[in-house]
Amino acid sequence: MGQWRILLGAAFRSSIIHRGNLVLMVAGSAALQGTQLLFIGVLLDRFGVIAGWSTAQIAFLYGLRLTAHGVGTSLFGQHLATDSVIRLGEYDRFLLRPVSPLVQLLTRYFNLGTLGDLALGFGILGTAIGLAPIDWTPGLVVLTVAAVVGGGLVEAGLQIGLAGLSFRLGSTRDLKVTVDNTFTDFGAYPLPVFGPAGVFALTFALPLAFVAYLPATIVLGKTAELLVPVWFAAVAPLAGPLLLVVGWWFFMRQSRHYTSPGA
Repeated sequence: MGQWRILLGAAFRSSIIHRGNLVLMVAGSAALQGTQLLFIGVLLDRFGVIAGWSTAQIAFLYGLRLTAHGVGTSLFGQHLATDSVIRLGEYDRFLLRPVSPLVQLLTRYFNLGTLGDLALGFGILGTAIGLAPIDWTPGLVVLTVAAVVGGGLVEAGLQIGLAGLSFRLGSTRDLKVTVDNTFTDFGAYPLPVFGPAGVFALTFALPLAFVAYLPATIVLGKTAELLVPVWFAAVAPLAGPLLLVVGWWFFMRQSRHYTSPGA
């Protein structure tokens, strides 16, 4: 953990040397995410509510998911380079250094665009907290913070696990982008919109519900619509560390199949 923190910090400092690039990357990422928020706003303006969720409640859900996404991608998002690292033989150098190859992969560079996700996510979440009718308690505060961290780790663990398949399949970028787009497109809405089958699939087949929806139902008092026990939703953030450990283990396990392109 210490090595990962030091290397990621070095990558971050290297990335912010060019301030103009920093501003453009952050603004561009925030604008890209903002287009979806604009679309949701149009729907809410037309229909008033979505699956019984008000504008403020949808904003809370969206802000929670986007902030969690920003946490996951800023800390672990460099897995997207796995295909090229393997194909170009850069992984050979990782194996020669006294640091975990996966740690080196995840700290090759820092994607400044993730700061835009974080900034917009925190902004929306903070605004929604002020507008949504939430009866705050210490437990709900802890759950919200845990959801931000745990939700980010859910995405990170899943994507790192998928990245491990690159050692066998050669390329998993399209698969990872598809999963990321699914989280982005579906995660902004209360899951009952997709029907019981959709709720089940986005909870147990693809763990999208654990990122924001399950914790949000408790914070917003929407537990009556849950298809799982309330206690299950309350411990949803714990899925994040669990999936990260599993994804990390799976990646390292699959890395045993690495073959140098120069072999």
